[in-house]
Amino acid sequence: MFNEKFERYGNKEEALISEKYNRLFPRPRHEKQPKWIAEVAVVNPRALGKRKNYTHKMEIETSPNMRKWLKLFEIKPHNEPGRYAIPANRLDEFNNKVISITSQKR
Repeated sequence: MFNEKFERYGNKEEALISEKYNRLFPRPRHEKQPKWIAEVAVVNPRALGKRKNYTHKMEIETSPNMRKWLKLFEIKPHNEPGRYAIPANRLDEFNNKVISITSQKR
């Protein structure tokens, strides 16, 4: 089995802390909101909204079978295929399967 890779776009602060601790964190005052990740190269970063909120791309490597687990949380498979909303109450479960997170400026 092979490790799986995903992407997330966010600001510099989120990218650096996620990379440092190899985990995703809830946004302050948004602790009950899901964290969105996507298959590699599925998201057009220019279509995300205000550029200042999406200055960095995070590459997330997880243990095998994560895609199957994430499909449980695929909210809009027909409109936004390959994008997953990790529920806030399942974020720790996801983080336990993260092998590494690297980030780079867009």
